[in-house]
Amino acid sequence: MHFCFVTYGSWEGNAGLIRHRQLGAELLERGHRVTYVVDNVPYNHASLELHPRAEVAFVAHPKSLLQIPARRKLIKQLRPDYVHLLNGHAKSYLALVGRKQKIIGDWDEPRTLKDLGFARNMLERFVDRWQRNRDGVKVTCTLYLQQLFRDRYALETAHIPHAPYLPTYSTGDSPFTAPTAVYMGNFYPAWDHDVVLEAALVLKKRGLMPRIVLMGAGPDLEKWRKFVAENGLSNVELPGFISGEQLWLRLRHAHVNLFPIRDTLINRTRCPSKVFAYAQASRPIITSRVGELPYMLAEEPIYIESTPQAFADAIAKVMNDPSLPDVQYHLEKHSWPDRADRLLKAIQELESARAKPSQIPEHA
Repeated sequence: MHFCFVTYGSWEGNAGLIRHRQLGAELLERGHRVTYVVDNVPYNHASLELHPRAEVAFVAHPKSLLQIPARRKLIKQLRPDYVHLLNGHAKSYLALVGRKQKIIGDWDEPRTLKDLGFARNMLERFVDRWQRNRDGVKVTCTLYLQQLFRDRYALETAHIPHAPYLPTYSTGDSPFTAPTAVYMGNFYPAWDHDVVLEAALVLKKRGLMPRIVLMGAGPDLEKWRKFVAENGLSNVELPGFISGEQLWLRLRHAHVNLFPIRDTLINRTRCPSKVFAYAQASRPIITSRVGELPYMLAEEPIYIESTPQAFADAIAKVMNDPSLPDVQYHLEKHSWPDRADRLLKAIQELESARAKPSQIPEHA
């Protein structure tokens, strides 16, 4: 089969594209053909870190309305068996409307569950409904979304969450000179990094200043650097975006890794891939029993409420233990080969259902 992953914008720093890379690589290993449709922007001509047999097709005019006929023409020329679409998207609708193209509709943290303003909400609901009603395989990244689709739309979906993605690095030397609590993630207003920073302030007021590093970039980064400076949190470091082996070394040599996640609708629908990076590092994780996390990590993390006070208490407790042992998160249960198997099984079930003859009722 020929699979076509359709993406939009630059791939630079886009963690959401890990799913496309890894699923595509596994499909290629099984002998399928995989093409990535990407916008013709400068970064996308750099290394996209794809499987060596992956094909890349560039959409011309990505900044103008001419991209619409260009993308439609490209997909028609490629003639894929299945087009993979992650969440409903207006550009997906414009690329495929009016065509009998089979799709893989994939939902992770859908925009229809966010309040984006009246006009945008209407658009998102329209394209989401279009994708749900298309012929093809329907995939949800979380168990919460799978149940939501059953309850709200009477639709069955294949549950295909993310999986570990960091390559294998050596343990290496620790970049830390003292026990350090580590957070990683993008600094966007919707996420919960504020819990860690507020917890650091709570700890300072208690006379405790453990070393804390928060890795990541984003629009809120300078805001929180200012917060750290104004509150004299000399124990807190915000180095910005770190990737590759340097990211791994900080996760692997952390005294404890931190993942605050409040119990909100959007967090219940998320399948945060960074959880697997934490788990691959085999260090203790302080987090909350929210959404997909219990499915991914079982009972191995330190589960608490995602409040500054609870995180302050937990950080103080673990920092008082000089030698926390490694934790095994049993990642053998989570792999991209397993995720590809789930996808191919869902396709096989769909194709088998199509092949069955129509049931014509008998009349007396």
